[in-house]
Amino acid sequence: MPVAHLPVSLLLLAATAFIPSAFAQSPADTTRRSLGEVTVYGTRLAQAQGQTGRHITVISGRSLDNFPVNSLDDLLRCLPALEVQSRGSFGAQADLSLRGSTFNQVLILLDGMRLNDPLSGHFAGYLPITPAEIEQLEIVRGPGAALYGPDAVGGFINIVSKTFAATHRPDEWQAQGTFMAGEWNLKSTNAGFYARQKGLRFGGGVLNNTTDGQLRGAPSGARSDVKLNTYSLSAAADLTPRLSAAARASFDQRAFNAQYFYSTSAADQSRETTSRDWYQGQLRYEWAGGHRTEAQVAGAASTDVFAFTPTAVPADHLMHTLNFQLLHEQVLGPKLRLALGGQADERRIASNDRGLHRNWHTGAFALATAAPTPGLALTAGLRLDRDATYGTVLVPQLNASQALLPQRLTLRAAVGRAIRGADYTERFNNAGAAAPLRSGLRLGNPALEAERTWNYEAGLDYTAPAAAGLTLRATYFRRQGSRQIDYVPNTPGTTAIALTGLANLNPAGSYALAQNLFDVTTQGLETELVASRGVGPGTRLEGRAGYTFVAVRNGQDVVSQYLGNIPKHLVAGSLSVQHRRATLSLSGLWKQRDAQAAAAIGRELTASYAVFHARLEAALLPGRLWGLVQVQNLFNAQYSDLLGAQMPSRWLMGGVRVAVGK
Repeated sequence: MPVAHLPVSLLLLAATAFIPSAFAQSPADTTRRSLGEVTVYGTRLAQAQGQTGRHITVISGRSLDNFPVNSLDDLLRCLPALEVQSRGSFGAQADLSLRGSTFNQVLILLDGMRLNDPLSGHFAGYLPITPAEIEQLEIVRGPGAALYGPDAVGGFINIVSKTFAATHRPDEWQAQGTFMAGEWNLKSTNAGFYARQKGLRFGGGVLNNTTDGQLRGAPSGARSDVKLNTYSLSAAADLTPRLSAAARASFDQRAFNAQYFYSTSAADQSRETTSRDWYQGQLRYEWAGGHRTEAQVAGAASTDVFAFTPTAVPADHLMHTLNFQLLHEQVLGPKLRLALGGQADERRIASNDRGLHRNWHTGAFALATAAPTPGLALTAGLRLDRDATYGTVLVPQLNASQALLPQRLTLRAAVGRAIRGADYTERFNNAGAAAPLRSGLRLGNPALEAERTWNYEAGLDYTAPAAAGLTLRATYFRRQGSRQIDYVPNTPGTTAIALTGLANLNPAGSYALAQNLFDVTTQGLETELVASRGVGPGTRLEGRAGYTFVAVRNGQDVVSQYLGNIPKHLVAGSLSVQHRRATLSLSGLWKQRDAQAAAAIGRELTASYAVFHARLEAALLPGRLWGLVQVQNLFNAQYSDLLGAQMPSRWLMGGVRVAVGK
């Protein structure tokens, strides 16, 4: 989709000029839930947040402008009890981790449909939606396999869009855009629109970040250039008073310098280009009595071209996914609801170094929620899952919450099983490369078995009196896993040959081989404090912060690539002070992990680092136009999340934000 940034941005904004005449204001639709309620759609039964029995963070789409960030994965870095391991600026590439999980153990959903790519979990942060279309972000910690199948081990993130959600917002139209420029020829555009009138809903947006990049330190001498583009358009219509349909098309393209993203070799001069075309459709029928039937389909075609050096033959991958889902929700009484559903998805890749592969995955699930006594909410789920990589598995889940002080104190607990099969990179990386394969490379293992875990958690939610404007959440979690998959560096070539049967390896060399670690125990504590209160005439404070402690132990004390990079301590949060004419926003994090070093490229992973971002926004035309200044890495920290992948130093940028609507 070779479309220039500025024309697309102007086209989207120009389109909104026609919205006022096409969508006259009418009385709000009040037939569904109140906008004031916090409902979690990722639970399948659209439960109230306090009745899920889980630690869930919900970020409303309206609050996204309060974060000093340029991309959605930069936003996720600011949230408590969630780790984002970035490899580049402005969302070039990032891994997501929840509760000490590896990046492959977090499931990403868009309106309940799986986004995870079959090739690699490194693409989890490539989200095919723009901020203007988002109703809310839901971060659900702990297993979700009973609901959504494999990969939801550490938790899952569900992005709810305005056009697909069953919120029935009031009739309105709105358009907004943030346009910034900065050092190193940075150009950043975040623009979009949403409109609703008499059962018709439209949304769309564009998110672009391009820069020549900062110079990397010796021995590199290259720049961290990026060109990142996301375009999205969605629509929905109430075909009858009970039947609605929705559709979305989005396109994501990225090109960036990937040097030292995946290796610490002095020969690394990597560049990477990716794309994803995403199409999604939904039919929803609402029966009398509150029953609901929903059918969804989603398809994606994605590409990845990775060149280790300018003269090397690029690794060229083409991936396809097709996902079908059917859900029926039945209200059996005022205290009992049931959801039944099924899912089937196909995964395919065509790769010049990983081969041709195709797999089907299917699952059938049942979910029930009951309120047998005042304040008590029970949710039980059971899924029968079938996959070519691990056979047929039964996956249960049980959550409970008990309100001790109505709207003040809730105790909660959950237990559940989760499973994850190896992706195509973990199974076949470099399997088709020319012999003899150079020592030190990451190597897939076709013999990998699926990971299996049991997960336990207990916690509490406390909301202070309204005048205080504070909510506290705290959770203890424990995950007992077997056959954990991770790369074990310095595996002798003879051992790798024996485990994989590959003929293109050098027996005298060594490799980072994907292996099943026998037993891995992960436990920890996560906390979250949310503040929202007035602090003076016309001034409001909004904040969110949390601390997470994680301890990981594997039964053989094997040093592995990604488990060894999980921070023991993580503090993350954001704060905004909003005045009638100005808003100051701050976000930041501090983490402590094991130090690492790569002498060949002069890089190190420090034992800890802290990084902060800031934005100051002042109203030029109140409610319509704001000028802004933003600083990424305010105190100029020198840091990396992953060894070798140097993150940007201080970066100054500025611009304007425009908003119109009715």
